[in-house]
Amino acid sequence: MKDMNGTTDTILYRGSLKSCNYSCSYCPFSKHRDSEKELERDEIQWQRFIESLPGRARAWGVRALMVVPYGEALLHLWYWEGLAKISRWDWMDAAGAQTNLSFSVEEALGIFRKKGGDTGKLRLWATFHPEMVSVEIFAQKCAAVKEEGILLSVGAVGVPEDLDVIRRLKDALPEGIPLWINKMDGLKRPYTREERERILELDPYFELESAYPPGEAARCQGRLFVEADGNVRACSLSPSYGIDWYTWEGPLPVLDCRRRRCSCYLAYGGRQDPLLPLLYGAHPLFRIPCRPKAAFLDIEGTLRVGGRIPAHTRAGLAALFREGTALFFATTLPYGEVLKRCGQIVHLFTGGIFAGGAHLRLRGAAGLREEFIYLADEVQSWYDRAADPFLSGGAFRILVYRNEGRIYKITLLRSRRRSWEAGEAAEVWASVPEACRESLRYFLEGACMQIVSAQADKARGVVLLCEWMGIGLSEAAAAGDQEEDRGMLGLFAHAPDQKKGENG
Repeated sequence: MKDMNGTTDTILYRGSLKSCNYSCSYCPFSKHRDSEKELERDEIQWQRFIESLPGRARAWGVRALMVVPYGEALLHLWYWEGLAKISRWDWMDAAGAQTNLSFSVEEALGIFRKKGGDTGKLRLWATFHPEMVSVEIFAQKCAAVKEEGILLSVGAVGVPEDLDVIRRLKDALPEGIPLWINKMDGLKRPYTREERERILELDPYFELESAYPPGEAARCQGRLFVEADGNVRACSLSPSYGIDWYTWEGPLPVLDCRRRRCSCYLAYGGRQDPLLPLLYGAHPLFRIPCRPKAAFLDIEGTLRVGGRIPAHTRAGLAALFREGTALFFATTLPYGEVLKRCGQIVHLFTGGIFAGGAHLRLRGAAGLREEFIYLADEVQSWYDRAADPFLSGGAFRILVYRNEGRIYKITLLRSRRRSWEAGEAAEVWASVPEACRESLRYFLEGACMQIVSAQADKARGVVLLCEWMGIGLSEAAAAGDQEEDRGMLGLFAHAPDQKKGENG
């Protein structure tokens, strides 16, 4: 997801359609049948929206669109024609819809292709309704969609009485099609331990459904929810803000959030959460897991927020772990400090990049593999000879990190937690002998001035750990929000969308 600054990444569109060809007992839309006039209005609104999309989308940075109807939209010709048109635009990465998959795959894709649609950009969120369709027929539909090169995910509501049939569906699905389970809102009781364990066997990501993150406007500015009449919301749960998609001029304001929790996937799946792209690829709202073989994660601001690891972050990490992703810390903190701050989750991690890249650890089948990048001998000799070589009037403390007597990192910690200013740091740096500076680098993190070998950084650590594991960078992913993460994130800047995921 992108920072807002007047831009958005994904648009969810909901038309006025309120009818469905299914009649599930729990669904209100099965009780309504749209009239011809109502269907005509829905078609006109959809076409109007598509015509407006290029101007708005280019101005606001939109890269993906998903139709999230009240009812079943893909029974209607105009939605396929519209998705085909959207998929032709080179600046759009993906277009798709939520669906019960009851349409004829052959006929629908015939329309899509006739209109020039790109199946490589098509995404389907397919929900299984055991009251209305058999496992065999639904699985056959999924197989037909996949054979056409279309990415899809399959889901069902976690009704305890339906878990056996959902298990049969999981077993019947073609290899590579992920299954997710939505929490049953009408259960009116917590899931039992046995039910939860059974669901986790079906969907390793289900803990995310039980750890709804708190509503935070700052994290919800990377997507928009647009209704048929042009009304704009931040998401499907948020209130109306009096913004009209068709008449608003200039950048979008920051849309406030009044929700205590993001209590459905269309809400929390659109957050600017650093873990979501690791779980679901470039456009998480399509809910298609990408499942990297390795993930490298910054700690402060990414895993820890406000001094703690949020429940939804722990749930996401547990999901990646269950799916076999090797998790690695990627931090400027030393290993010992990571153990203190991340004790709740350290058991999920295979190793990490510590001390800004100066210390690497990999715990594998062959045991522990470790590497330190020590400061050059001339630096260590100079430091050991000098009496507090950087100390300046008690303005900071010096923390020295060693392994087997050799220095691999120095931290200059300001007193009173006062942040370093660039000019002050430059003055201190100038006091280091030039011959030593050539083999070092420093960076600032609030009250800390960190000094490590010039060869040490997170990007190098990622490359080396991937080599140790025998995997390519295309099979890995990273998340972070600090200046020190730029090089690491740059390794994945041109990574493909979910095409590298399970459906590919």
